[in-house]
Amino acid sequence: MAKAVTVIASNRKDVDRMFWVLLVAGLLLFALVSIPPGARRSNALRQDAERARQIVAQLDEVNETLSHRERALQTDPFFNEVVLRAKMKYARPGEKEIQTTIAGGTVALVDTPAVGSFIPSPTPAAGIAAQVTNWALLVASGLLVATAFILFDQPSRRTVPFEASLTASNET
Repeated sequence: MAKAVTVIASNRKDVDRMFWVLLVAGLLLFALVSIPPGARRSNALRQDAERARQIVAQLDEVNETLSHRERALQTDPFFNEVVLRAKMKYARPGEKEIQTTIAGGTVALVDTPAVGSFIPSPTPAAGIAAQVTNWALLVASGLLVATAFILFDQPSRRTVPFEASLTASNET
């Protein structure tokens, strides 16, 4: 009878081991399918957010510069003259214009500072083969986990020899 108990106990260890092997294999396969694409997308979104923050900072600087210029246009006659000379090519009688900037260049006091444009990074579309592979691996991982729970997750039974169970019941 003791032989039967040891054989059942060793089989139980094999069943427990098989349960954990299937469960871990299924979860690893699931992680393999889901984590890398999510990590790539997360990294791309993080880079997009950083670029957007930089552009927002540039826009804040431009906004501050333009508000200073607006105040100067309302209160400073010398700034008005600079704007007239730069934008409308105004010159007083008898003055000669001397070009100090590159033709087509900008005048720092008058022109609006340039701001970079923000275009989110494109998300490459996965091909049909990659989609089929991902779905197949996802289904395989689900089947492995389901198989582990359906076939091998049984309540732990401890087999006790018949004589030992009789003596245990007689003692109570």
